[in-house]
Amino acid sequence: MITVGIIDRDERARQETQRILNEKNEVGANRIEVLFDIGSGRVDRAMLAPDILIVDIENQEPLIVEHAKNAFPKTEIIILTEVADVRTVRNCFRYGAVSYLLKKTCLESLMSAIKITINDGSFVSPSINRALIEQSFKSKKYEDLLTARELQIANGIIEGLSYKMIAQKYTISLDTVRIYIKRIYRKLQINSKGELIAQLTA
Repeated sequence: MITVGIIDRDERARQETQRILNEKNEVGANRIEVLFDIGSGRVDRAMLAPDILIVDIENQEPLIVEHAKNAFPKTEIIILTEVADVRTVRNCFRYGAVSYLLKKTCLESLMSAIKITINDGSFVSPSINRALIEQSFKSKKYEDLLTARELQIANGIIEGLSYKMIAQKYTISLDTVRIYIKRIYRKLQINSKGELIAQLTA
């Protein structure tokens, strides 16, 4: 038996997820039992830890994934959402999700995603997979264009670090950080932090 928890702010969506699970439910080892289905991201260690946690991050911060992973360290997390932004997808993976499905295209594949995930695999919606591949290709272009130190500085900006914090992190002077920033802007033909973030995370 596979135990499942569902976190989704939309009650209708939770009901639809339950319907899919019930409709495709099997007997024996692959039988699904839903332990809880809640609307908010409030999970705590007092709750029974499911084998799989299905989370919709729409209207919630991707940090909900990290909170859930902290509460249930052995639970595998599947994102089931309409949010297709690559940056959000990457954050969800960074915080502990292992599968990412778009409701619009992969809801009917939920049972397959659960089986793949429970067997140490990962299921990612094809359009999300494509976007991740395209971003990796773009990143390669920037890696070829920028030096290793320039990439460190650029990644510091993307992480939200101030120039001072970047200087401390890499034990360089504040003026040196400013020189690197100017070089990065010139090479990428941009003029602001916003443009830098947009180019490197798009």
